[in-house]
Amino acid sequence: MTDHPLPALRHELLRLHKLLMNAERAAYEAEGNEVRSPMHLLQLLTEHERFAWLRQLSQRVVMLDEAMEEKPPLSRERADALARAARHLLMAGEEPGCFARRYAALREHDAGLRAAQAEIEKLFSLLPE
Repeated sequence: MTDHPLPALRHELLRLHKLLMNAERAAYEAEGNEVRSPMHLLQLLTEHERFAWLRQLSQRVVMLDEAMEEKPPLSRERADALARAARHLLMAGEEPGCFARRYAALREHDAGLRAAQAEIEKLFSLLPE
């Protein structure tokens, strides 16, 4: 699997998650709320409704981690399917509250998110259609 983009995609998705988490935290604090500690932030990420949409990306990264640890090693077909599912999470969906829609709205106003998306799209371009 060393020639498949999935490990690099996992890395970029994790980096994206951190950027999104920081953006949501900043918005949360700008509304007058306080994040008292790293443990409090973790609690917000796992329990607070405002951060619920980020759990979809968290779960996707965990799925990639688990798949890459599977024995026997991940097949190219399975790796392709996991990468396509990640692309779908980031890019598909118009219904209110879906990850892709919320992510697109944030990306419009954040150059760091646009740069992260550009890196992810490079990896997506390596996948078979």
